[in-house]
Amino acid sequence: MNELDELLADEGAAAEAAEADPNSPKRTDVQVTRGHSRARTLQVRLNDDELAELVALAQGRGLPVSTVARQLLLQSLAPADDVESALDRLERDLAAVRRKALGG
Repeated sequence: MNELDELLADEGAAAEAAEADPNSPKRTDVQVTRGHSRARTLQVRLNDDELAELVALAQGRGLPVSTVARQLLLQSLAPADDVESALDRLERDLAAVRRKALGG
C-alpha cells in the first residue's frame, strides 16, 4: 500500500468512527438537500461581465447565485397573470437597474 492509499484508509476509518460515535459533534454548517424535487442540473455559460452582474444581484438580495439564477429563469417561464406579481417583478428589475446605474 502506498502513502496515498494509507492516508485515504486512515481518513476513511476516522470518518466512519466519527459517524458511529453518538458523542461526536454534529456539523451545523452543512445542509443535506438530497431527495428534493430539483434533481436536475442545467449548465449555463456566462462571460465574466454577465457572471459579475449575477453575483452582484445575488449579493444584493442576500441569496446564493444559483437561487437568483433559478428565480430569474422561472420568472421568465411563468406568465405574469396578476398585477401584484408583475409589480413585484418591476420593483426588483428597477432596483437592479438602479444599483447598476449608481454603481452599487
